[in-house]
Amino acid sequence: MTLWEENAAYNKTYPQLDTKIDTDVVIIGGGFTGISSSYHLQERGVNSVVLEEHTIGWGASGRNGGMLNTGYKLSPAELIKKFGLEEAKKLDQYALDSNEAVRAIAEKHQIDCEVRQCGHLGLSRKASKAKDFAKSQELIQKHFNREVHVLTGNAIQEELNSDYFKSAYLDPLSYQFHPLNYVRGLAEVAYENGARIFENSKALHIQKEGTTFIVKTAKGEVHAKELIYATDGYSGKITKELHKGIFPLASFVIATQPLDERFVKELIPNNRNLYDTINLTNYFRRTPDNRIIFGGSGIGYPAKPKFKEELIMLLTSAFPQLKGTRIDYFWGGIIGATVDKFPVIGRTSDGAYYSVGYTGHGAAQSTLHGKMLAKCIVQEDRINTVFEETPLRTVPLYQQKKLLVTAANLYFRMMDKLS
Repeated sequence: MTLWEENAAYNKTYPQLDTKIDTDVVIIGGGFTGISSSYHLQERGVNSVVLEEHTIGWGASGRNGGMLNTGYKLSPAELIKKFGLEEAKKLDQYALDSNEAVRAIAEKHQIDCEVRQCGHLGLSRKASKAKDFAKSQELIQKHFNREVHVLTGNAIQEELNSDYFKSAYLDPLSYQFHPLNYVRGLAEVAYENGARIFENSKALHIQKEGTTFIVKTAKGEVHAKELIYATDGYSGKITKELHKGIFPLASFVIATQPLDERFVKELIPNNRNLYDTINLTNYFRRTPDNRIIFGGSGIGYPAKPKFKEELIMLLTSAFPQLKGTRIDYFWGGIIGATVDKFPVIGRTSDGAYYSVGYTGHGAAQSTLHGKMLAKCIVQEDRINTVFEETPLRTVPLYQQKKLLVTAANLYFRMMDKLS
């Protein structure tokens, strides 16, 4: 069980689909993207059905670190190089709007998910990394019209009680939240607005007859005018385009026992989101019940004991004060990544919609992507069409993805150690 499951405020269950039903839109996947799509469709008077293989928020939406960080996997310089300056400006604003969308929805519907602005720190164990941080700072302030701050020396000590990191940059506009409470709370809102939600209802067979999508589960089927794949890292071989275009990457998290409040405030005084800017990112934060959660990438899935030991080693390297601290929770999950490390909204050859490839930023961006999918279906103007205009490129040797991901993890581990 995850920490989020243990202290969840929303525990509504939904039935298994056991009959044939008709709807306007069928959505496969009950995470942030799927539930947001359903919520925004229902707001527009479009009937939706959500099919979730397990329970709402079971996948990455309920297994992440609860961080709504600004930006993308691509750096500001990479965004400008790839899309041009004007589009990069819009993309930066979209990332800010994504966080605000979560906060605004939670506030509007009084979803108890502890959403708050906290800022984040990108950290490095190398003092020389401050030069790279300064370049990003200059680009953001010059072109994106907002401020981030480069930290070294004592300035880092004011943010975390550790000598492990030698340079950092602070972006004050990131948020934290309880991810499982958010997705389950939003599901209840969508349900109250007329959405039909089914758990333990895996899509086993999908076909299109004429203009109708037919999705069959073990005990029922859905007939719909439109279909949305909201499966991201859990897409598997659900459809050819997603099988070819998505890397499933594993991530694992530990949570300590509750700590003395004064002690945990000494460790992370300003309650930021924190992450190491190496290739295989490690991320950590405080929780409202005074724990430290610490996450990072592992090789393969499901979780294995060696991944837990590795996370404990990394946690205590950053905070030697925590050696011997009891670990109460350990869990893992899958995120989706694309070749371009950039999210894509697209359509399959038979006309189904999808939104995939958040590459570690799904907690922040998937709510607004769900709204964008709803806008696509009702043919409303979109905030930004660059996600639709970005192709979902085929993963090289995609039929051997498991071996490819393992090799990539080994390579990046070696590079991180050498650097």
